[in-house]
Amino acid sequence: MESDEFRDLIDGFFGPRATQVEYSPSTVVWTGTLYESFVFQCGLNGPYGTFGGGIQIAPGEFFTTFLGNNLSLNSDRDSVLSSLRLVDEWCRLRLPDKFLERYEAALADQPSGQPS
Repeated sequence: MESDEFRDLIDGFFGPRATQVEYSPSTVVWTGTLYESFVFQCGLNGPYGTFGGGIQIAPGEFFTTFLGNNLSLNSDRDSVLSSLRLVDEWCRLRLPDKFLERYEAALADQPSGQPS
């Protein structure tokens, strides 16, 4: 997967649920804050471009097991999307329902799709 395609895939999947997004095309690393709560970083690593990612728990330290599963190392579109769904589900399960309801309502009320 090419760098631009990778970024478009991640941005397209998370959309406005990701804020403070940074992307480095030279290292193919995407970082964003999901649901205003979790810093998620993912990228394509090494000469074969394997996929990797995790939730940052401290500078340089990442949580990489989600609901007892590791993210797929495969970098094809379907495998990456499957991994992103797992991260999204993990985030949503860790947040209270009231927060998610308010968050989604705020997204729906904003013309830009970004919570205020």
